[in-house]
Amino acid sequence: MENDLILKGLYPINTNNYDSDLDFIEKTILIIKSGIKIFQFRGKYLSFKRKKYLIKKIYENCQKNEVQLIINDDYNLVKYFEGSGLHIGQSDIDLKKIRKYFGNKIIIGKSCYDSVEMGVTAEKDGASYVSFGAMYKTKSKKNFNICDSRVIISAKKNLKIPICLIGGININNIKDIIRYNPNMISMISGIYDYNNILLNIKKINEMMKV
Repeated sequence: MENDLILKGLYPINTNNYDSDLDFIEKTILIIKSGIKIFQFRGKYLSFKRKKYLIKKIYENCQKNEVQLIINDDYNLVKYFEGSGLHIGQSDIDLKKIRKYFGNKIIIGKSCYDSVEMGVTAEKDGASYVSFGAMYKTKSKKNFNICDSRVIISAKKNLKIPICLIGGININNIKDIIRYNPNMISMISGIYDYNNILLNIKKINEMMKV
């Protein structure tokens, strides 16, 4: 599948707040089967072995449902799951080095927070897409700045690669995010915290006109 067909629409990222591995896997598989095109595994504070175990369960279902799997931070895990991509932050491995290591065969995303300059550099260094945020207060990130609307407007003018908006977004405030016309919108608790996950995703997709 071409990147421009993958890097669009709702981009769920898993929560790290769950009751058990079974609960995590069941909810995540439900999301993967919902019609999304891309999903990110974010295993903060988990051991390599446990991350690999959880990713294996997710990966199998991503393959069956033609969902692009993106692995957060750990490029060593990408090697075990053919076709998976990588998302890196400011303090992770250097983007130039990781792009050189993998070549052009994988999708690599880069967190740019509230910096257009960082986005421009990421594009030059080989990022497939960049994310900006947090758009609102969020429990998923500590020590962050709220991303100003001027950053998004400037990013859209200065970048050619897809843009993802993230951070505190949910069904109640997504209309304000949609007006920026980003390529992707990421959610964590905005998806996982709802009892009827599929209905919530359906409503979000209708609002995004996916």
